[in-house]
Amino acid sequence: MPEWNDIGIILSAKKYGEKGLIVNIFTESHGRHVGWINYYKSKSTLSNLQTGNIVKVFWKSRLIEQMGNFKIELISSISGKIFDESLKLQALISLCSLLEKFLPERQSYSEIFVATKAFFNLLIINDKFDNNQWIQGYVKWEIGLLSSTGFSLDLKQCAVTGQRNHLYYVSPKTGKAVSKNGAGKFAPKLLNLPFFLGGAEVIGSSLYDEILAGMKITSYFFKNKLLLSINDTKLMNLPNARNRFESMIKKL
Repeated sequence: MPEWNDIGIILSAKKYGEKGLIVNIFTESHGRHVGWINYYKSKSTLSNLQTGNIVKVFWKSRLIEQMGNFKIELISSISGKIFDESLKLQALISLCSLLEKFLPERQSYSEIFVATKAFFNLLIINDKFDNNQWIQGYVKWEIGLLSSTGFSLDLKQCAVTGQRNHLYYVSPKTGKAVSKNGAGKFAPKLLNLPFFLGGAEVIGSSLYDEILAGMKITSYFFKNKLLLSINDTKLMNLPNARNRFESMIKKL
């Protein structure tokens, strides 16, 4: 009878029937796994299964190909530490929704797991004087997710001239940085490269303009590289949680 123990991050938990939940967990060594939990409307169980919580997880099944059953023990409630900060909460939900959408089941992505925990540490820092670092970290996390799931961006040097400074754009075809000289007449068709990702100039009048420029880059490549092969138009859209997070930033 196959079984394993691991550390995981709760991505989602959905009621199934009268006494159970279908739980999606991203684990350190076993990748994204879906399993069943008997909950009997237990408040403690439901509390432990909040999106973003870090848990100890035990999985067991009669056959390896079956969904199997989870038993979990809470390690850290990330959402509980940021419950009064709506933008951070939405970032957490957005992140988990992207993991659920883009990671295939039962494939190990240890680098993404480590990067996700590192972002959580950044997210729960309560620095009233600098609330911007974690938002930049979120965009960089999305770039890391792109890289780990099949499409790496190269923002270090110009794809046309090879120079490493005066970078202003990102090519939507290749995901590579482009300098102003290298862009030439094609500049209007390129994506703007924000300063915090290596661009030569700050975009707009606030950091949030920079963040939105970064999210425009990741949104483009999520949709046009990772989702392009999906025929179902409903599945080709980014998760609603990701769209809500971007909308909240636009209102700042």
